[in-house]
Amino acid sequence: MNDTERKRLFGLIRVPSISALDTHDGDMAKAADMVAAELELAGATPRISHDGRHPLVLGSAGPKDGRRVIVYGHYDVQPIGEPDLWLSPPFEPTVRDGYLYARGSSDDKGNLFMLLVAAQRLAAEDRLRVRLDFLIDGEEESGGTSAEQWLAADSQDAHAAVIFDAPMIGPGRPSFCVGVRGLLYRRITVRVSENDAHSGIYGGAALNAALALQDVIAAVRPRGGRVPEPLHAGVVPPSDAERAAWAELPDGGDALAESGLKPTDSSAAGEFYERTTALPSVDVHGLAAGEPDAVKTNVPAEATATLSLRLAPGQDPQVIGETLDALMRAAVPQGAELEITHHGGASPAVMDPEDPVLVAAADGFEIALGRRPVPVRTGGTIPIVAAFTGKGIPTILTGFGLPDDGIHGPNERLAIDHLEQGVQAAMGMFDALAR
Repeated sequence: MNDTERKRLFGLIRVPSISALDTHDGDMAKAADMVAAELELAGATPRISHDGRHPLVLGSAGPKDGRRVIVYGHYDVQPIGEPDLWLSPPFEPTVRDGYLYARGSSDDKGNLFMLLVAAQRLAAEDRLRVRLDFLIDGEEESGGTSAEQWLAADSQDAHAAVIFDAPMIGPGRPSFCVGVRGLLYRRITVRVSENDAHSGIYGGAALNAALALQDVIAAVRPRGGRVPEPLHAGVVPPSDAERAAWAELPDGGDALAESGLKPTDSSAAGEFYERTTALPSVDVHGLAAGEPDAVKTNVPAEATATLSLRLAPGQDPQVIGETLDALMRAAVPQGAELEITHHGGASPAVMDPEDPVLVAAADGFEIALGRRPVPVRTGGTIPIVAAFTGKGIPTILTGFGLPDDGIHGPNERLAIDHLEQGVQAAMGMFDALAR
């Protein structure tokens, strides 16, 4: 990006558009206005929708009779977490050692800006030959659904959808994400009595809610990297091309070690990419029972946990959700009560790397960058992807961040050279989609 383009990006990054915190509603509105101004520079007449919790920025650029390509991105960002862990202010863009450090530098303002600048340059040169319909979200980081609702109501056909919100597999090594996992989130509470009891008097005879909760979790927890077989229903196995691509990725053991994590078993490192992108998984996120900070010998009356199940591509959230709940209910000890609260979810999605649209987009990347994107899946969840694929729209999910960009954590960063690489790749892709 040139200095002028970079200055505008830095201005957008300086706005703390944290959608999850009510105190930043004014910042959300300001960031939406700035994105709308960027759409104007691409020749669009922007419209800001206030149908959701935060503004949704819409606009169309390029020839009205051109192939329609929906460009999705989000201008909202995660909270900063512990401020003392940042080496520079999180909303002051700082370039050091070849990286741009700031919240949103990679996820997703930096990546979104690459698409905006590509459209602006093509429009300025009268070379924009596809119709770009922009769908810029302000609720992606806080579970909002305004973008999905807009898409559900949209009755026009689309040639493709483009999202820059996924990492490269390494420096200079672009990738196309061809699968995302879905998500089911549950809060489970076990109750065994009205009050805690003295373990000296009743221990060994009275139901213990903490132990009963362990039984419930054990019924769905993974063993050897595999959840119980009923929770595997519908999984679409990875293609040979995807498996071949795993060999080009960093070693799974190294990926764990670099994040300070230990493998769950002896096969975890070797199966790292299969387990984290192509298989369902269950994780417990929080546990509470009794008074762990007090020195008490009680039999807890109630215990609670939060857990999620990541759905593999091909799985049906409704079917797997019912199976998950049934397995947990069947494991409840006699006399105990189980309450299951659903806290949202998202569908998985799978994209065919041989789809002519994805092939054309990959051609555009290769022409621009001299290297063809590698098809890989991601273990994360991006609800809008399933919304696009559910409508039969070929979806190009890619980006120019790196796995170690620290998104959602302190010192988030983006390689400064990737800004121009992303613009060039997007321009090549739009050209290829027009052809």
